[in-house]
Amino acid sequence: MGAIALAVIVTGFLLLRQPLGFAQSDRPLLGDFVESGAADHVEDGTLGAPATLPPAGGPHYTTPARTGVFESPLDDGYLVHALEHGIVWLAYSPDLLDTQGLETLKALAAEYSRDVILSPRTVNDVALYAVSWGRRLQATPGDVDLLRTFIETNRNRSPEPGIR
Repeated sequence: MGAIALAVIVTGFLLLRQPLGFAQSDRPLLGDFVESGAADHVEDGTLGAPATLPPAGGPHYTTPARTGVFESPLDDGYLVHALEHGIVWLAYSPDLLDTQGLETLKALAAEYSRDVILSPRTVNDVALYAVSWGRRLQATPGDVDLLRTFIETNRNRSPEPGIR
């Protein structure tokens, strides 16, 4: 009887940890592989100045960024923690993206509101990167089919998938 109770508790915990609607593809991951090191939690504000390429893993802050569309840049440390949970980050350069491109990305982020963060990143060297845990893809905002495929393929392919 004790083994059954334990099995029920473990199953319940796993179901609560990974919400209903948890989607994970088995297709090959898209984007360039990014070596990022250990996924350690570090104190907020200790990661230093960001590089021109958005990180796709590695050390990060203890609080993840939430999904959604952001008008102001977010610290990479919060975004990397979101990537660890299987979120896809669309990181755009506000200086290199026109209004139409931004509106296209906002519509795409709304379509995948559970799985995507859209935020400006002023140090990007190109208009747009799509980033997931361990992967980074340089893209154009108009290539919605490629971005959709990246999101559907790479979301929740991370150390802690499905946690929102």
